[in-house]
This record gives sequence, structure tokens and C-alpha cells, in this order.
Amino acid sequence: MKTTKKAKQFLLTVLILSFITPLLYIIIYHQVGNSTVLIDKYYKPFILQHTKGSRIIIDSGSNSLYALDTYMIEKEFHIQTINLSDAAAYPLEQKLLRIEKYLTKDDIILLPLEWKYYSRIQLGDFFKNNLLGKLNYYYNFNSNLDEFTQILNTPFPNFIKNIKYRLLYNQYEYLGRNIEKFNNNERGTRINNRNFNSELTMSCDKYLFLKQLKNGYELSDTFKKNIQIIKRLQTKSKQIIFTWPTVANDTCYSAEYRPQIDKFVIKIKKYLADNEIEIIGNPYESKFPTKDMADTYYHVKPNVKEIRTKQLINSIKQHPVKKYFNEDKLQYQKNIQLSKNNMLNLLDEDCLVKEKISFKSSKVIFQGWSHSEKEFRWSLNNEAKIHFKINPRKLIGNLKLNINTLGKQNIKVTINGDDLGEKIVNGYNKQINFNFDKTILNKDKINTMKLEFSNAHRPNDRDNRLLAMALKSFTFE
Repeated sequence: MKTTKKAKQFLLTVLILSFITPLLYIIIYHQVGNSTVLIDKYYKPFILQHTKGSRIIIDSGSNSLYALDTYMIEKEFHIQTINLSDAAAYPLEQKLLRIEKYLTKDDIILLPLEWKYYSRIQLGDFFKNNLLGKLNYYYNFNSNLDEFTQILNTPFPNFIKNIKYRLLYNQYEYLGRNIEKFNNNERGTRINNRNFNSELTMSCDKYLFLKQLKNGYELSDTFKKNIQIIKRLQTKSKQIIFTWPTVANDTCYSAEYRPQIDKFVIKIKKYLADNEIEIIGNPYESKFPTKDMADTYYHVKPNVKEIRTKQLINSIKQHPVKKYFNEDKLQYQKNIQLSKNNMLNLLDEDCLVKEKISFKSSKVIFQGWSHSEKEFRWSLNNEAKIHFKINPRKLIGNLKLNINTLGKQNIKVTINGDDLGEKIVNGYNKQINFNFDKTILNKDKINTMKLEFSNAHRPNDRDNRLLAMALKSFTFE
């Protein structure tokens, strides 16, 4: 009798666990996936999330990553321009949903899509298996069913790996680096100096039109579904514009494939026109010779970037869409400052009175500094800044800096524009003190310490950096 009772209890336990375990798995996956990462490790989602004012948002695969000088476009039109392009293996749907999350009515979206986007049907495993972890900035879905399908299709080992990634993630570690990139006018473009990949044995046309050769030169249902998202985004933005991808090789768009390509181009244009979506330029003007090719047919060498960017700028200027690109220069400068202020305000942890703040602390933002080394961080050029928050109520009004110098330096310090004085320093393991009126500090707001140097110079013939002071730590009392 007891044996029968225990068997029933065991069976009941198994049944309960069989129900609870999958449910718990789904809940954890959903909660982690949808949790907000305020400061992303990766720069592109960071600037999408935290730039303010009107923007040109470029997104596609890596053809745009290497072919478009984003800051050149920004300077031409006086509109902040960010290049989100990464890999064409990532689905257009997720790219569009990511943009939608942070889209404003003043934004322009520019899509120089690779050819595979027009005819692709299925989603690759790499994207699905990493969506919860390092690709979490793409975690957006049109429906609960889409998300549920993603959860079911993720192998459990990938779930564990992604959970570890998120749990070990210290977002404030990346804030200073991302702000520094924005201040240095980095907008998401990258350089490709790699040689052609010898393992790539496909011809250019077979590489570019792999999906069309597999699925036919037709617009897939997946692409048509994405167009419905784009039409929704049109109502939330200033305009969405397509253009053609950048390719490089003499054999691209060969005579053998040209008739099919021409018909496909007409088909794309007609479908977009039917849906009242603009596409500018023509695909053949953005083809470059073999000498300009980097490691794949979609990647061009750095010298081509300016040429292709000028082509795109001219295509915009010669098309009716140019009316969307009129921006006041003064307003542009205000928008840049708004973006910088918004990023600085992400700093939410206060420095404490008498706390030794190290050269690699995530409590402050370093601007105008080199990377952290083992024991210190060098200033770059003739000035450097440290942004911080502190409650001045318990302060006496003393700043202590523990530093090294590269030769003799006259170091001038200001906080929030107020002069703390100057010190002449020469050597290693030096401590310098500055007294100040604590009322110059802002409570619950960002404060800025600026250090100016008299003799920034190269340390040797191998190092091109202009260095002056190496910060080890500082303390407010």
C-alpha cells in the first residue's frame, strides 16, 4: 500500500515538474530577453538609443558598414547620422523593430540592403542562438507567437550561455568608452583592410544572388512582410528610403546574369512604388572594380568609401527626397549637444567623500584619455576631462590627484569652469592637492573636471600619442 502511495506521489511530482519547468524556462527567457539594457556594450545600439534630435539612420549588412562615411553624410546635411549596419545574416524584421523602438518623427531611415534581403526565406541559426545574449539589442517581436517560436527553437546550452553573458554584464563599464567614440565623431562606420578571402570560391554573381538562385528572382513573403513593418514606420518617421548595395569585382553583374538582374531590379522598384516607398540611385553605379575589393564582394577598401558616399549624397540631392534632408546648421549643433548631455546623464552613481576613485572606475566618465593600462591611464593631447557626480554637502573642498607625468608639466585644473589653480609637476608617484569652494559642485547633476597640460608630447618614436599626465586615482575631501 505504501509503495503504491509513494508511486502516486512520485508520478504527481513528475507531472507537476513537467508543467512548471517549461513554464519557468519560458518566463525566465521572456524576462531576460525583454529587460532593458540602458548602456549597451556595443556602440551602435547605444547611439541609436541615446542620440537626440533629428537623425539619418542607416541600416543593412556589412556593405554599408564599410562603404559609407557616415560622418561625411552628417556634415553634408547637418543631420546626425548613425550607421547601424552589421551583418546581412541578421534579419531585416529585427533590424526594423530595433529602429522602431527608438524612432522619432524627425528621423530618416536609409536602407542600402544586400540582395539577399529581397528573397530570403529562413533565418540563420547564429542569430537565433545568440538573440538572448550578445545580440539582445535585437530582441523585438511583432507577436507573442514569434517570441514563443524563438524560445522553443533555442537549444538549452545556448540559453545557459546567454544567461551567463547577461548576468556577468556590467553596463556602466562601457559608458565612458561609448561617449568618447561619439565625441570623436565615430558614427558606426568601419574600415576594412583585409585581403580577399581565398576560401570564397563562388563567383561574384553567385555570391550576391545566392538566395535568388535558390528561391528564384522573386520577392519573398518574408520581404513583403517586412514592407508592412516599413509602412508602419513611415507613419512614425520623416521618411524611409531604399538604395542599392555597394559591391566590388569586375565580374559582378556579368552579361550572363544581367538580364535576370535587370528584371529583378524592375520588380523591386515596382513593388516599392506600389507601396509608396522611395528607392534612389541605380545598382550599377555602386559597383566598383576588383582592385577596390576587400575580403568579400560586398566589402570595399577604405579608399572607396569617400567615392561611394559622394555618389549617395548626389543621388539624394538629385532626387525629390532631398526635401527631407534640409536641416538648420544651428539646430544640428544643438542636437549634438543634446545627445552629449543625454549620454552624460546616464551616469547615475555618486563618488563618495574620501573615496579613492581609480583610473578605471565606472563611477566617472573619462573624456580625452587613453585606454586603461595596468596602473594608470594617460591623458591625450593638451587637455582631458573627468565627468562625475558627488554630493557636496559633507565635503571640505579638497581635491587630491595621484599621478605620474611625462616630463615637466604645468597642470591647470578647473571644475565646472571655476579655476582651482595650477601646479608644476615632474616625476612619478606624485600627489597634488587643490582647494576649492564646494559650492561650485552640482548636487545630483554631472560635474566636469578639466585638466590642461603645458607639455603634451610623444613618449618615444614608436608611440604616436601626445601624453602629459598619467592618472592613478583621485579623491574628494
